[in-house]
Amino acid sequence: MRLIPLNLVPSGAALGRDIIGNREDGIPLLRAGTPLTARFKEALLRAGVHSVYVDDESTRGINPRPVLSDATRAVATAAVASTFEIVRSALVSGQPLTGDMLETASSAAARMAGEVGEENDVGLALANLAGADSYTLQHSIDVAALGILIGQRLYRERGYIDYRGQRSFEKLDRRLTALALGLLLQDIGKLAIPREVLDKPGPLNDNEWAVMRSHTVAGASLLRSDSISLLVKSTVRSHHERWDGGGYPDGKVEDEIHEHARIGAVADAYCAVTSERVFSPAKPAHAGVRVIREGRGTLFDPEIVDAFSKIVAPYPAGDAIELSDGRGGVVAGVGEGEVDRPVVRVLGDGEPYELPLAEYPEVRIVGWEDMDPAPARPSRWAI
Repeated sequence: MRLIPLNLVPSGAALGRDIIGNREDGIPLLRAGTPLTARFKEALLRAGVHSVYVDDESTRGINPRPVLSDATRAVATAAVASTFEIVRSALVSGQPLTGDMLETASSAAARMAGEVGEENDVGLALANLAGADSYTLQHSIDVAALGILIGQRLYRERGYIDYRGQRSFEKLDRRLTALALGLLLQDIGKLAIPREVLDKPGPLNDNEWAVMRSHTVAGASLLRSDSISLLVKSTVRSHHERWDGGGYPDGKVEDEIHEHARIGAVADAYCAVTSERVFSPAKPAHAGVRVIREGRGTLFDPEIVDAFSKIVAPYPAGDAIELSDGRGGVVAGVGEGEVDRPVVRVLGDGEPYELPLAEYPEVRIVGWEDMDPAPARPSRWAI
């Protein structure tokens, strides 16, 4: 299958992957295998979906593996939706959340931590193709899934610093579950933000920025109960801190920021860039990768960016690309250590064939090395 813009999809082409909607039970807006008629394409455009995977003969056998199975994403969607309702009630009552109230979200976090990365974790299809109307819900799940991938890579290679200040490789599953839960909850403070600010299609004024930035403190305040892990609280409060001290709410620098929050900063920024939002269309994977890599050592922890760069491909399987020698095709696969040099299925040059770019250093993907530099601090991808 391949990922192509919706306006280029031939009428009647078979949808390759489910389209996530805004239903809180996780039921897709449109299921894989559905013929994409003109009516369905119009409905998807209205929902803010602009690219889809399609199945066709020339890309048969190319199967982008999503970071989460459909079943686990559905469970996580229902868990986050129910937790958001609990948060809304807490905001009305003024009472903080307790560990018991987060049991459903904790269970979903544990399931995600157990599933993510259980196979080859390089070059996964991270885009969920959800519409802008389901951004808040699905973004939390995407950030948690990517954060788990990054955390796994780091912890398997060098462990983590435990509460005694010692390096540990023990109980990694519990550590990753706490990371996942913090990332699932990182934006709960946004539920206190007025919708007219949260969904404003244009630039925010100074007062609106102040309101938007208050969501980290608001979220942490909801989690002040002693029954909730400090790991979760740190992630919620500090995921918008920046390595160089230019973030918020506390202006922390480098290792003053908890590692889980530093992981969250990278995952949040990548997923924001590549997701459909009311004020910004989704950008391709290579644009998100470029933002993260160019923020290394300024916006983001260099070690975390390096881990991210080993597993998140600029052009994952299914992406249509053009090569510098004029040939075109679809990424067929991405190998360990070769995320920037995938295997490409060349199309339109007789019979389709596989071209491993790692063996042809003179051939490059058009639009990657030649991209304009990403802005140092893009305006609204990380709010």
